[in-house]
Amino acid sequence: MRPFNGVPFMLVCGMLHAQSPHPIGFADTLLYNDSLHYSAFGYSGPAPLFLQAWFPLEGTIAAPVGRPDPGNVRFSELRKPALPSALQPVYEQLVFRMDSAFVEYALRYPCEGDGPIDYAPYTEQHVKDSLFALGTHAYRAALPVRSPRPVIVYHHGSQGFSDENVWMAEHFAESGFIFLSCNFHWPLEGRSYGYPLVWEPDRSSIRTMLRFARQLANGNKVFYIGHSWGAQEGWCTLHELGLADAFISLETTMEWKTDTAEVRDKWPHVLEAITTHSYPMPILMVADTDGRPPFPMFRGVKADIRYLDPKQPFVHESYTSAYLLRRAVVGRFAVPDRHVLDLQFDLHTAMLGELLAFLQQQAGIPVVAPHHRKGDPFLRFPVPAPADTTGR
Repeated sequence: MRPFNGVPFMLVCGMLHAQSPHPIGFADTLLYNDSLHYSAFGYSGPAPLFLQAWFPLEGTIAAPVGRPDPGNVRFSELRKPALPSALQPVYEQLVFRMDSAFVEYALRYPCEGDGPIDYAPYTEQHVKDSLFALGTHAYRAALPVRSPRPVIVYHHGSQGFSDENVWMAEHFAESGFIFLSCNFHWPLEGRSYGYPLVWEPDRSSIRTMLRFARQLANGNKVFYIGHSWGAQEGWCTLHELGLADAFISLETTMEWKTDTAEVRDKWPHVLEAITTHSYPMPILMVADTDGRPPFPMFRGVKADIRYLDPKQPFVHESYTSAYLLRRAVVGRFAVPDRHVLDLQFDLHTAMLGELLAFLQQQAGIPVVAPHHRKGDPFLRFPVPAPADTTGR
């Protein structure tokens, strides 16, 4: 495997994770949202949810058929589920659109700049294929039917994709959680990727995923993490009792807004939800606002909310590991914004530590307190009490 600054890429990714006794399993399965109809590419029926799962492995790791050793799942292998023949053309079209979104949002442009990166003599496709050939930390294994572990459901952003946050999935799975993700977009003929099946919050797909998570958790806690549009969908849905035991909202893009009329015009469903409902679970909000939490539009929300605001600039896409994966090609392809990517990676790593500590607390399991070598990178609210340095 090609090294990154002399260090194998798997070890670079491993810096995101604390030492843990849990090797990671990966599995995929298929759910159907019976409340949402989908028709395209030869299929007509309930909307398919192509579910991906990362989870702690128990016992030994079995070698897959045709390979002499277990072998980590490569990024490209995350997108090779066994499907009914009627859904294979649908999934092929979905992967084509996910690949296009990955190139557009994670490869084409540097962090700070509008002009595309010049990869000559290589193409963007070469870079994508090189990254997707890299190994993850997971091993393919059977998803348990019931589990004694807390379960997380992740909802991607607009034009995002189910495996956009592999590092987050691995981080939680290594720490004893099950992490579920799926497509909340479906490919449509003649429509851009992300065009909705219905012009309203897709509460039914979220309910489908959370009900599956409840069944899998077998009495343990179920949590929801959403980024961008995925966070907005969480605010529109999670006021319903019994759906989730905690909610992590990663930058809805409303956090720094102060003009209620603008918000009502652009995010009417979210504004209605946060001004008319209460939320029966603890909520952690993370957003870079160039200000101080709490965030203006969410000051009056009836909920137990904690806030994190990165002190340094943290771009909207840096909440996803897909955006930061480009760091792995240093030395082979052009990375003109390497320094900025490194800073974003450090903030992303710090964020994962905060998310883990928050959900460990909600799950009632021992908390691994985040350790920030260069000082606390976040502004917080409520403001934590100062540490007692008197020895009393």
